[in-house]
Amino acid sequence: MKAAQLIKRFMPYFKKYKWIMVLDLLCAALTTVCEIILPLIVREITDRAIDDFASLTVNLVLKAGGIYLVLRIIDASANYFMAYNGHIMGAKIETDMRTDLFSHLMKLSFSYYSNTKVGQIMARITSDLFDVTEFAHHCPEEFFIAGIKIVAAFLILASMNLPLTLIMFAVLPFMLIV
Repeated sequence: MKAAQLIKRFMPYFKKYKWIMVLDLLCAALTTVCEIILPLIVREITDRAIDDFASLTVNLVLKAGGIYLVLRIIDASANYFMAYNGHIMGAKIETDMRTDLFSHLMKLSFSYYSNTKVGQIMARITSDLFDVTEFAHHCPEEFFIAGIKIVAAFLILASMNLPLTLIMFAVLPFMLIV
């Protein structure tokens, strides 16, 4: 089967848990934004220190530190939600798949079981469904996070130097293909 066909067969399992997935992706977006903002804060402080050292006040540094502390709290909360509820969602999807798989196995003929070792069937079910569970939780998150990072990097770099950013991002389609 092609990858698109497999993903199409897999998508109905997400339907029951779409709100958990939405919240999980929202938390993934929050963690990504929190990661991206630290270099921007450091750049702002460094630029002020280089341009006009007198403008770098204790108040500014404390405000930046406070913003960063709030972002770390948001990041920790979002990571906790992603780890806890995301893995529970993956386990529930695994349970749904096990139920469907058991129903399918019950419909097979006796000759299938005569020709196939039961231990082999059980090993495949156990290991393959574990991989599917990890895929169900981590794959959408990782693709979503990568997309946010690409867009954010483009916007940040374009605000600094648009022609150079366009040159750098012209390579991106080739990287995605490879």
